[in-house]
Amino acid sequence: MSALQTLSRWVSRVQRPSVDPFSALEVQLALGRVERVIADLQRDDRRFARAHHLYSALAAYDRLLDEACRLAGVPDLDAVGDTRRLLAEVELRARGWTW
Repeated sequence: MSALQTLSRWVSRVQRPSVDPFSALEVQLALGRVERVIADLQRDDRRFARAHHLYSALAAYDRLLDEACRLAGVPDLDAVGDTRRLLAEVELRARGWTW
């Protein structure tokens, strides 16, 4: 095997699969929308079933973060709850994601 063949095999294993930029944009926009809903829920003390709505919004946000991490190539995070959320946000922002 030539050096060029070896190099091309190594590069093909190292390269991440291409991600549809519109899928990434869609997830980024959804993260922004859900983040605003969470902020609104945290400010509104009079909302009926506020805790239930907040829990549901946080669950949706966590699922969107998982999808964003998958699209960005972030390795699996060994944490749960708020810690996992924070680590995912840091990893995504380090890779240039904004929402």
